[in-house]
Amino acid sequence: MDFLETIKCTFDNLSSYNEVNIVHAVQSLNLTFNDVSKYVTEPKDLEYGRNVIYRSENVEVIVIHLPSMAKTFIHDHGLSIGCIFVVAGDFLNVLYKLENKESYPIYDRIEEFSQNEILLVKEDTIHMMYNPTTSPVITFHIYTPPLKGGTTYPSP
Repeated sequence: MDFLETIKCTFDNLSSYNEVNIVHAVQSLNLTFNDVSKYVTEPKDLEYGRNVIYRSENVEVIVIHLPSMAKTFIHDHGLSIGCIFVVAGDFLNVLYKLENKESYPIYDRIEEFSQNEILLVKEDTIHMMYNPTTSPVITFHIYTPPLKGGTTYPSP
């Protein structure tokens, strides 16, 4: 079975789409760089490469490539939850919080993530991923439901 078929079988057959099941499903894939390498894309309109490799009514699977010194926008994930598996590299997850719905997100804290670690994305997660290293970062993302209605915040 090829990699995309494995993803489809793994995520289309979950008994429920909650945090625990999503994390277990990702762990069951035993992901390596070889698995995702052909889905890694170079940046085009963004500082990073972003490739949606699978989408169903229940999940969206994305491979992100953060080159050296690249970052994502500060963003949330709408009503989606999920997890991010670090396939290669080390990055900083810069977390923000809202004081109220009309405010701009304010800095909260920084978390560090390395290869083979998992970052959980909750409904209230507002963050920016930043690669401060000279090596690329490759991450594998699963969101349920598929991303829709998230907010991207302009740089302060």
